[in-house]
Amino acid sequence: MNELMEALRSSSVNNFPPTWKQTLDELGIADLFGKALADRIEEVFLRNQITTVVAQQEIKEIGDRLAAFEESIDNLRSGFSRLGIGSEELEPGTAELGVLIPRDFVENKLEEFAEELDELHNIFSVFAELAEGNRTGFQIRSISSSELSVFLGLSTKIAACIAYAVQRIIALYKNLLDIRKLNSEYRKKDIPEENLKGIEDYSNGYMDNNIEQIIPTLLNDFYERADGARKNELKIELRYSLRKIANRIDQGFNLEVRVAPQKDEAEATAEETKYRDMIVNAAPTLQFFKREGNPILSLEEAKEEQPEKKTPKTK
Repeated sequence: MNELMEALRSSSVNNFPPTWKQTLDELGIADLFGKALADRIEEVFLRNQITTVVAQQEIKEIGDRLAAFEESIDNLRSGFSRLGIGSEELEPGTAELGVLIPRDFVENKLEEFAEELDELHNIFSVFAELAEGNRTGFQIRSISSSELSVFLGLSTKIAACIAYAVQRIIALYKNLLDIRKLNSEYRKKDIPEENLKGIEDYSNGYMDNNIEQIIPTLLNDFYERADGARKNELKIELRYSLRKIANRIDQGFNLEVRVAPQKDEAEATAEETKYRDMIVNAAPTLQFFKREGNPILSLEEAKEEQPEKKTPKTK
């Protein structure tokens, strides 16, 4: 039992990207792997400490279900092989950014989805210039339609820059989850909107103040050009991009970054190893987490438009 629990709790499934975990949920098999299976087996034995026969029967049912799933997957893979359908793998030394967009965020409409893709391009282009000095765009690797997920190919340096930023935003947002839950409970009690405004103002202020602490680190660690004026412009753009990411996480977006190792790790440069390690270390923290209640963030995402000044007429 101890060996089984240790194996399940250290399983690579526990660190699957969010979209992979969602696939397990959609297939109805998430409880057959990793920590979820360990918890389930442990719970069976806790309930049946004396009646071991009942425990044995419950464990057998889990085993039978797992065996049936394994058989189905083996048949599916065999069919894929005969049809010449292979798996999609990252090229050595390359990275991928995955963005899961909730259908209700774009009202399940093509026009809104297209607008959001354009917005995501603007958000992540800032990180591309920050890391590599240009905005050449992103290659689409694949699109999933079960939930609207887009996977983009990018360099390891850009991926590391994005992974660091998202990791920090998620860490900050987790501190607001209890506040979000309380805010929702207060709304159910018909507390007037003006009395709840202070909660949302605090949440926005907390996130905004901490975003200001992330920006200098990103600029110092990734921006290598000597152009001070452009650096200041990027600082402003970064602020809005980080706010947009925070707002979207609050709305149910999930972001993941993964990287493929070099063919020969011994030949990797120190910089390549550094950025790859940043992505690998950040990946486990970019996971689904339970959001209860309604969104609470409404950070400003763009500069307020200034009214045009009229040129005075002259004689």
